[in-house]
Amino acid sequence: MTAAVLSVEKFTVSMPDATASTPALGLGQDIDNCVPFMTVSSDNEANEAQMVDVKKNGGTNKFDFTATALGARDLEVTVVEFDPAQVTIEEVSFTLGSGLTANVTVGTIVEANTFPIVYAHSAGDTTDGYDHVMMRATFTSTTNLQIIKQVHQADLVGHAYILEALNGQWSIETGASIPLAYTTAQTTKNAAITVTANRTGLWSYWDTSDIGDDPRDSIWDGVITDATNLDLTRANGSTPSADGDIESFVVNFAADVAVVQQGEFNYVTAATKTAAISAPGTLGNTMVVATNAYGWCESTGVTVARATCQGRMTFNSAIEVLGTRSGFGNGEYRQNFQVIEWLIGGAAAAAEPIIIMLGY
Repeated sequence: MTAAVLSVEKFTVSMPDATASTPALGLGQDIDNCVPFMTVSSDNEANEAQMVDVKKNGGTNKFDFTATALGARDLEVTVVEFDPAQVTIEEVSFTLGSGLTANVTVGTIVEANTFPIVYAHSAGDTTDGYDHVMMRATFTSTTNLQIIKQVHQADLVGHAYILEALNGQWSIETGASIPLAYTTAQTTKNAAITVTANRTGLWSYWDTSDIGDDPRDSIWDGVITDATNLDLTRANGSTPSADGDIESFVVNFAADVAVVQQGEFNYVTAATKTAAISAPGTLGNTMVVATNAYGWCESTGVTVARATCQGRMTFNSAIEVLGTRSGFGNGEYRQNFQVIEWLIGGAAAAAEPIIIMLGY
């Protein structure tokens, strides 16, 4: 099979204000064939400070980031370029407003081969409720991506990247996102799957009825436990009280596309945590991201600073990853991660990652 991935480029971006950008892409990429994967940390506890939208800027060959002016954020961004003969990439925009549902028209897809990466920022103050900002995403037809929240406080304005494999580069387990409804008392949700565990990635999206700022209620964390189990957890052993729905895209990559490791940062109350990994074949082609869009952490704590419930991820070395939250909270935190090595066929890659430090 022809290699699906052409290049991988990494950026560390400081975002002290409402907008920021990567430098111009430096590997000769066509930005229309690229997808940004991102994790975030923020020094402000407002919900809207945690949310960052990402869109491509073809005129400058950069990716632009938008958030509110509250606080400062640090971003770890990996831009992956795909071969358009093997993978189609479509960027679509949406506004999720008072109707609570955004139906986003996409080019006709094969759902069993397609998954979205969804980002958004809040266009205004969302007060305390996670119910205003948590988004569930799923395809409702071959031409419609549906994005849902439970309560409206301010518009969520965002972009989604639609990744479709054309020639077997990956498949979506069960042929579509896996829906799991959760009740107020549930702390775990499980689904039976059949995958190759070390070639499988996970991206979950969910909504919540939580009207306050309790991360025990609102933040789900997922992991591919083994070849037959998808496990999602919240509340880190404490008692939640909100309900909602989860959609999980379980992406089983072909053997020549990606190798995947999954693990967990168990922060307890620390602001940083390391975890050991097996050395990838080429660190420069490898990214570490969360199993949800931004890097949300589950917590035992109630009414904690929301900035402590989100962590960005990077590499300390080829055998160690680092998670970083902002400050300390009054709960105990844990956060799943996935290390994905993109296999670039026929190209010699650098032994170390290309990392551009922006804003430091």
